Amino acid sequence: MLAGISLVAGCGGAATNEVSDAGDPPTGIAVGPTMYYLKGNTLRPVIVPTGGTVRDVPFGKLGDVRGAVQYLMLGAGLSGSEENKALRTEVPKLGAALVNVNVVVTDRVITVVLPSYDLSPLAVDQVVCTALAVDSARGGTTRGKTVDILLHKGITGDRIAGRTCPAIS
Repeated sequence: MLAGISLVAGCGGAATNEVSDAGDPPTGIAVGPTMYYLKGNTLRPVIVPTGGTVRDVPFGKLGDVRGAVQYLMLGAGLSGSEENKALRTEVPKLGAALVNVNVVVTDRVITVVLPSYDLSPLAVDQVVCTALAVDSARGGTTRGKTVDILLHKGITGDRIAGRTCPAIS
């Protein structure tokens, strides 16, 4: 019996020290960024095809955190497939206030500055997870990186600091 197993195991297999060509690596622009929406009260990552116009705001292929957060705040990305139609957002929809969205990315913290809006805990998680996912896709790392959200209300603002994404381990 053992002789039969050893014969089968030794037939036609590549030696472990051989290098084989796997072809060319993938290239090109991704269909869109990973953004986070809600199914019930659970965060779900969704790759959102971008380009074109959303509510009269032109978007090209999104490649930065600011653009992805703006896109999330337009309520974009929820149409299309049947699966996406079951998703929702708690992030308040913005219109002309998109100009006031600012993002600063450092090695350790992504700071998202928003106009005066009350964000529910789930909306905060959506913004945090989307920011971290897009930054990671651009070559950043989520390990040890947190997100601060600054909500401006006049001269003063509220700060939601040191958040990580509960959906990204």
